[in-house]
Amino acid sequence: MPGLLSLGRCTMFHESSHRLNGCPKCPVVADGGIPKDEWYQFLTLRFNIRIARQLVRPEMLHRVDPAAMIKWLEATQVWTEHLDHLPRDLGPGIMVTLPSHCGRLVIDGNHRAARALRDGQEFFAYLLPEKQTLKLLRNSMSTREAAFYWRRLKNS
Repeated sequence: MPGLLSLGRCTMFHESSHRLNGCPKCPVVADGGIPKDEWYQFLTLRFNIRIARQLVRPEMLHRVDPAAMIKWLEATQVWTEHLDHLPRDLGPGIMVTLPSHCGRLVIDGNHRAARALRDGQEFFAYLLPEKQTLKLLRNSMSTREAAFYWRRLKNS
């Protein structure tokens, strides 16, 4: 696919409507220009970005190591055409922590991270600890689904 830096099993999607700029990665806008909910899905885990933004706290903000960010971006989708559509004032991204050292996911800010790396700038993200990540999953998916997948991750 043209413009795709790398392809993985991670996807960001929006509820259906129309997109700004005709870009497949720009925000979806409902009637009246109101943005719809954004979601990030990794395998069977589904994260609501609006809810994630409500859970972040200033003390969760940290600088993301560029080497780790490069490794992460190799496993996700980044559209080069979209990088310059991003406003410069979007702020930090959001990362979640999976249990049992299963890793961390960037659920919001992959394109901002790619642009920061391209432009030689630092990238910052709020890192939700495990407890907050589970709370996010419970509010993004059904409580039962979240508990099921969380247990599977803990036992892996």
